[in-house]
Amino acid sequence: MKLCYLANPNSIHTQRWLRYFLEQGYDVHLISTSGVELSQLTGIKLHKMESPIHIQKIGVLGLAYRLRQLLKHIQPDILHAHQVSTYGWLGALSGYHPLIITAWGSDLLRKPQQSLMYRLLTGYALRRADYVTCVSEDLAQKARAFRMPETKIEVAPWGVDTSIFHPVSSERKTQVREKLGLVPGPLVLSLRPIRPIYNPLDIAEAIPLILKQIPETQFVIRTYACDSKLLARFQSIIERSQAEKAVHYIGELPDDRAIAELYQSADIAVSVPDSDGTPLSVLEALACGNALVVSNLPSLHEWVQDEKEALLVETGDVPTLASAITRLLRDQSLRWQLTQNALDMIARRADGRVWMKRAEGIYHDLPHKQQRNS
Repeated sequence: MKLCYLANPNSIHTQRWLRYFLEQGYDVHLISTSGVELSQLTGIKLHKMESPIHIQKIGVLGLAYRLRQLLKHIQPDILHAHQVSTYGWLGALSGYHPLIITAWGSDLLRKPQQSLMYRLLTGYALRRADYVTCVSEDLAQKARAFRMPETKIEVAPWGVDTSIFHPVSSERKTQVREKLGLVPGPLVLSLRPIRPIYNPLDIAEAIPLILKQIPETQFVIRTYACDSKLLARFQSIIERSQAEKAVHYIGELPDDRAIAELYQSADIAVSVPDSDGTPLSVLEALACGNALVVSNLPSLHEWVQDEKEALLVETGDVPTLASAITRLLRDQSLRWQLTQNALDMIARRADGRVWMKRAEGIYHDLPHKQQRNS
C-alpha cells in the first residue's frame, strides 16, 4: 500500500508516524513545504513543494497546483494531511481522494479564529475530507461545528510507546541525571517549547517563588523549537531573580530514548499552555512516572482529573502555579499517588501500539468504503 503524507517533516510526531508505517512495510511518501534531513528515516520518499505564486494571500493556490502535479505522479492509495491548517487545506484543494485529515490542536482551537478566510478554508477542508481524526474529543467537537457528518469523525489519540517511555529505578534515575549533567535533588521539568502559547514566562516567574520555599530545587527548561526573543525574556527573568544556578537549558534531543531519559530524570513535569489537543509530551511524562502540573483545559480533562492523576491550574496564575509545584515537591505521598493513578491510566487508555493499529485499520477500510459509496 502506498501512503502519502502532507505534514511538517521537522515535527517529532510526524517522524514517529512515518517511521511506524515504514517499519510495517508500507511505501511511504512525504510532501512538505519545508526541507529536512531525513537521516533517521531512511526509506521515506521526500517531496518538497514550493508555490509558483509568491503573493502571500494566494500562494496557497500555487501550492495546491504543485500538489496536484506531485499526486498525479505518486498516485498514493491514501493521502493523509497532518494538521488542518495548512496541510489539510492543501489536501482538500488538491481534489485527491481518499483524503484523511488529522487535527492536532491549534489548527482547530486557534487558527480558525484568526480570520474569516482561515475559517472558510478550515470548513472547506473538513467537509472535503473523506475522514477526519482528532487527537481529543474537544477537537472533535470543534470539527462538528463545521457541519462535519458524525460518521466521518473519529477521536484517535496518538498514544505512548511504553517500551521506551516508562518509569525507572531510583538508581537508574541517578545514572540518567549524571549523564545529563544534572545534580541530585528535586527536579522540575518544563515539557513544552518556549513559545507564546505555552506561557513559558509564567514558569520563569514561578521559579524564584519555588526557590524561596525549597532552595535546592533544580529546573530543566526545554529550548527546542523555541522563540528566540521569548527565550531571551525568559532568561532575563531568571537572571534578575538570581536563579541561574538552578536552571538548566536543554535543546534538541536526538531520538525518543533521549527524550524518555530526560523525563525519567525528573520528579515533576509542567505544561501550562493556553490551548492543547492531546499533548503527547504530557502523556509521555506521565508514562515515565512524573507528577504533573498542567493547565485546566477541556482536552486535558479527557486524560487527567485534578488531585487524581495531576494538579490542574489556571493559566496566567503564577502564584498558584508555584504553589502547586511546591506542594508536590514537599508531599512525596501525593506525588506517589498521582503517578500510580497516571500509570494505570496510561496502561488502560494510552498504549500507542493500539492507536497506530487503529490508524492502519482506517487506511485499509477507507478505500473500500469509497468503492461501496461510488
